[in-house]
Amino acid sequence: MQFANVIGQEAIKNYLLKNAQHGHISHAQLFLGAEGSGNLALALAYAQYLNCTNKQPADSCGHCNSCQMSVKLAHPDIHFSYPTVTTGNKGKKSTDYIAEWRQAVLQNPYMNVFDWLQFIKAENKQGNITAEECDEIVRKLNLTSFQGAYKILIIWMPEYLGKEGNKLLKVIEEPPAGTLFLLVAENADAVLSTIISRTQLLRIPPLNPPDIEKNLLNRFQLSHQTARQIAALCNGNYNAALRLMNNTNVNNRQMLTGWLNACLQNNVPQFALFTEEIAETGREIQKNFIGYCLHFFTECLRLSMLPNYVPLLEKDEIQTANRLLQSLNFNSLEELVQAFEKADEHITRNANSRIVFFNLSVRLSAIGQGKISYT
Repeated sequence: MQFANVIGQEAIKNYLLKNAQHGHISHAQLFLGAEGSGNLALALAYAQYLNCTNKQPADSCGHCNSCQMSVKLAHPDIHFSYPTVTTGNKGKKSTDYIAEWRQAVLQNPYMNVFDWLQFIKAENKQGNITAEECDEIVRKLNLTSFQGAYKILIIWMPEYLGKEGNKLLKVIEEPPAGTLFLLVAENADAVLSTIISRTQLLRIPPLNPPDIEKNLLNRFQLSHQTARQIAALCNGNYNAALRLMNNTNVNNRQMLTGWLNACLQNNVPQFALFTEEIAETGREIQKNFIGYCLHFFTECLRLSMLPNYVPLLEKDEIQTANRLLQSLNFNSLEELVQAFEKADEHITRNANSRIVFFNLSVRLSAIGQGKISYT
């Protein structure tokens, strides 16, 4: 992957290029950024640039033999380590899933762990980076490089190392000559502190909505309004933008209007049924729906405050919002936004979804008390 293929993050790209061109290359770097920020994509582009034999001022050449192998994730001196699951004799080492890894990353370098584990059909198994994998890493890095450039290990999601990661401390602190570690993480609190202390931290910010919007317009046949709405809704997470695009807001909109009617009319059996139905879906679908609700109610807030505001909503959503504003004031809407923000946090932390959505239903019912229909 070239830097040109990484969405946005121009300041980070320039920082990496400048350091490489001046020889300021730390042997262990931690690319820390939230899901969908492009931290893995940046690490891939950086690794390709470092081993490129015909570097350009702003990017790798993309044509030399090294780049051609890097693009296919098949460079003999660029190794990968990532969470896997064990099934029989398969899964103790990342190389057991290298074909799947290449396919998944080439399809979406902005994927999250959930996407990856679903891709390898892990079902309900918890992924991890095993002790056997750590031994294999040490073995690989002590081999002579094939191309005579850098040997690079990209560890994706070192949060899944656990105590086995202590096996890597010595090789991270004193690596063989020409060896680089690029760790790609989302949550620093879940990475061993002994590993973090041995790395140079590079914080990757969320993507800017205009960069996401531009990419969606260039890659997919979307209207400007749809691309703009998705970019605003995904909170700087390009992976979330792809989910929103593939699972349009039509279902979310229908779910919300039906739920609103049940709650605001204090129809307990109906909103209890909704709670059961959404609790049976996956965590990602629940987060997607909550994200949509947050976006919708936030736009309602802005409409209530700004007379000339043009909301990031579709035509029928604007009609629903205007009807909602007839019965709910600013304070009520603000309370709703705060309630959904807490719900999103609880779902992310794997709280009981039935309790989360039932509590939200009760809150909605208490605020509205059935004053209006929102179909």
